[in-house]
Amino acid sequence: MKRILCTASMICLLLTACVKQQILDRINLFIVASFDEISKDQLEITLAVPQFQAGKPEVVSDELYTKSGHTSTKIRESLGTQMDKPLQPGKLSVVLFGSDKAKSGVQKELDLLLRNTYFSRRMYLAVVEGKAKDLLKEDFSKKEEKGMFLYRVLDANTRKGALPSLNLHEFEYALAGKGLDPFLPILQYRHDRIVVSGTALFKKDKYVASLDFDQSRLMKLLLKDMNDGVYEVKLDNGTFLAVENVGSTVKYQAKNEAIRINLHMNCKIREAEGNPTSDEHLRYLNNRFKQQLLQAETELIKTFQKNAVDPLGLGDFARSRDPRWNEDVWMRQYPLMKVDIDVQVNIMESGIIQ
Repeated sequence: MKRILCTASMICLLLTACVKQQILDRINLFIVASFDEISKDQLEITLAVPQFQAGKPEVVSDELYTKSGHTSTKIRESLGTQMDKPLQPGKLSVVLFGSDKAKSGVQKELDLLLRNTYFSRRMYLAVVEGKAKDLLKEDFSKKEEKGMFLYRVLDANTRKGALPSLNLHEFEYALAGKGLDPFLPILQYRHDRIVVSGTALFKKDKYVASLDFDQSRLMKLLLKDMNDGVYEVKLDNGTFLAVENVGSTVKYQAKNEAIRINLHMNCKIREAEGNPTSDEHLRYLNNRFKQQLLQAETELIKTFQKNAVDPLGLGDFARSRDPRWNEDVWMRQYPLMKVDIDVQVNIMESGIIQ
């Protein structure tokens, strides 16, 4: 009886695999799409469609399909004329915007993504320095479909890593909300690899400024509680100390016409020269790291104010505390508003690698 059940189970699995293969043979799935601006009124869309080999599920390549036009809907229809199988958009997980397109605005493209019920609102969005199509042309994923590879890179570096990120739903919320501005990770192709190099800051739906990798990590510290990330501390003698964040908390306070940000971080020393474990030296390291972190976070806030962007949602926080809050008044005040940052760090000696 057990042998019969086992045989039946195996047959079911084989039939399921055959059905899935037949479905893949009848449709064109795409996991990543890119949008580039080629002129003021023309858009270029590129899809990376996986190509599977029958009997070799581990072998996959991508074929790129590109079309340009005035509207996304018309371009998608034109893309279908290049293919021998119908497009199936249900697996779209990553959307890339070329930097020119991001700077001119992405509202129309977002509307298209949000209106289509096939698309998940958890998909990742990212900005590519240069043309997004050019990035998809590169051979950066030899063992995995390009869309899935990009999804894993973004997931590892943002949701699970030290860089901030917004998915489609979160980007829409920040764009439609009052007192906050959206942002997206920046992707670059460097030395045969895909790199998440920083953060694109948006004013409404337009990309207006960028942060590098280190600035992006500092921004995430001010956005949410964290328990990861490695930071370097420069010492008086010119050497550097590596500390790991094992638990940080951030809280905002509204005080009169100012905002106060309280950041507290517990760290472990991960790499150091000599013996930094004496109480006196630990106090020195705490003060040194506190000063450097405070200076870096203060400069980051000034960058936000200079570009009149509010990725931290300080305006949204103030609005939740003041029923008289007015968006126009806030935006006039924000560039010159006093934002105080209180930084407290606690460096522990465990985990030292000398």
